[in-house]
Amino acid sequence: MKDEMSAFDILAMTSEMQILKGGYLDKIFHWDGRNILLRINTPTAGRKELVLQDLRWLYISPDRPEMPDTPSQFAVHLRKILTNGRISSIQQREFDRVVVMDIEKGPTSFQIIIELFGGGNLIVTSEGKIVSSVVSRKWRHREIRPGVEYVFPPSRFDPTSMDAASFRRTVLGSTSDTVRTLATAINVGGQTAEEACRRAGVDKSTKAKELTDDDLSRLYDALILMLNEAATARRPREVLKDGKPIDVTPIPLLLYATEEAREHKSFSDAIHSYISSMEPPKEEDAELARLQRQLEQQRKAIEAQEAEARVFVEMAEAIYSDYLGTEALLKAASRLSGMKWDAARTEGVKIPGVLSVDPERHMLKASISGKEVELDYTLGVEGNADRLYRISKEFKDKMEGARNALKDTEARLAKRIKEGERERLAEKHVARKTKEFWFERYKWFITSGGKLVMSGRDARSNDQLVKKHLKPADRYAHADIHGAPSVVVKEGENATEQEMEEACAFALAHSKAWTAGASEGTAYWVLPDQVSKMAQAGEFVPRGAFIIRGKRNYLYHLPLELAIGEIEYEGARKVMCAPPSAVRGRSSKYVIIRPGKTDRSKASSQLARAFEVPEEEISRILPPGDVEIVERVGMD
Repeated sequence: MKDEMSAFDILAMTSEMQILKGGYLDKIFHWDGRNILLRINTPTAGRKELVLQDLRWLYISPDRPEMPDTPSQFAVHLRKILTNGRISSIQQREFDRVVVMDIEKGPTSFQIIIELFGGGNLIVTSEGKIVSSVVSRKWRHREIRPGVEYVFPPSRFDPTSMDAASFRRTVLGSTSDTVRTLATAINVGGQTAEEACRRAGVDKSTKAKELTDDDLSRLYDALILMLNEAATARRPREVLKDGKPIDVTPIPLLLYATEEAREHKSFSDAIHSYISSMEPPKEEDAELARLQRQLEQQRKAIEAQEAEARVFVEMAEAIYSDYLGTEALLKAASRLSGMKWDAARTEGVKIPGVLSVDPERHMLKASISGKEVELDYTLGVEGNADRLYRISKEFKDKMEGARNALKDTEARLAKRIKEGERERLAEKHVARKTKEFWFERYKWFITSGGKLVMSGRDARSNDQLVKKHLKPADRYAHADIHGAPSVVVKEGENATEQEMEEACAFALAHSKAWTAGASEGTAYWVLPDQVSKMAQAGEFVPRGAFIIRGKRNYLYHLPLELAIGEIEYEGARKVMCAPPSAVRGRSSKYVIIRPGKTDRSKASSQLARAFEVPEEEISRILPPGDVEIVERVGMD
């Protein structure tokens, strides 16, 4: 399965993202360390939400993902500097896995740079300097941290700006086969290279320098057509095998001609559907992943150095293969060196085989034995051959150090793999995802009397909850605090006083009272017909809010206290967070929590291990803010 976006995918996505151009940044969200959402008010398409998921997938989300109520420090900082900034341009840098968004905010200009390689990153710069980034990193050639100059990754061949001549020259200069040459030298990646070979009817294993003019023409046309399709004529789809998605592509590929496909209106919709169907990734061993990336980078660097060393050896061999011809060429060039080359060209003086001349460096490029060779025309044949062999040796000397570093990385990687195996064997429990129910899109619990209670997670789900699920037989509860979530008690007309108290306590616990660290508070409940979205003259009802008319049934001195316990619901195992009275009667294994000083994410991790479920299941049911575990029942 595809686990990240290619440069070809990013070309398609940046073309699709042009709908955001001219829009204004509304809000920025950041959660779980590796997920970012940019809410953008566009001039023609209304509000759009650009998601960078797991720092690997970039798309315009058709549905708003679940996000924490409290913004991270990174999000707060970006909101401060970028909110109301206008997006003036969106582009892919060269044909790299880098997206650049230019932002104008008053007299200040910013760039949001999204790097979709090497683990991913989102970086904000102004006047060339880094203002903020999700991840700080340092390489030999560049560094990512606030305050330093931002340097783009080294440039490579850009197929989106190539012409037939540069394509031909680059391909024929390769010593590898066709598919590897297209993937690396032409820089289109493995899948696009394979597809181009199929469309052109060229054997991918053919040596690049053995391709005919017709082969080169067909390969060039196939690539240009594919790039144009991705940019202007997308037909996005998920590729299915045995009913399960195995890839997502912006255009149809011959590679998947026999596979089932699920078409989508936009590439964003296709990516969203594809990654939604993926199994949640296992918790990554960060050190193992770093060593694997380092090993791959070292191998590629050695391969590149080997290729460079071979190129200079082949040049030297070409010189010796046509010794007399090279000697004559150098003598002719040497005689012209006293003249101005421009004057020589004006007079029509030409040296057969010479392609270009650089008088300042006394160098020329010539075609010798069918190979392009760079020569110093102040040296003889042996002098040039020695120079080329010496350069090749320098690359080989560098490779020796690189190979030693590679061996060291391989040893450390093997050691880390063994350590990881020991850690897995040491794990006593395995997290098992519990069955999902429809109501889990909201905060929820089951009362002591068996009634379903749901509350909104944000303004949007507040609106959905009341509009879709508040029926005449239900009851509505709310904390006596501005901005608290709406709570619906299904079949609330038959609820006991204890159940209504549980619903009100639940509403209070998921309000700002928890983040404020309060110990108790007030909430109320009303009938459904008292809840309205209709404002009177001069009033305004914001999204997620409602007007309550008539008598409110207040409950005072409700404790800010919740229980998290393992229950059974409709024959399935679930972990529920609810007022203690709703948990104690149906769970023999639970904890009691109150507002405290333990970081919410740390508490999530601890409780996930205790209940043997994925951490996300615990995180989704916890109240906002930090917690304190005050009691454990039935737990080691």
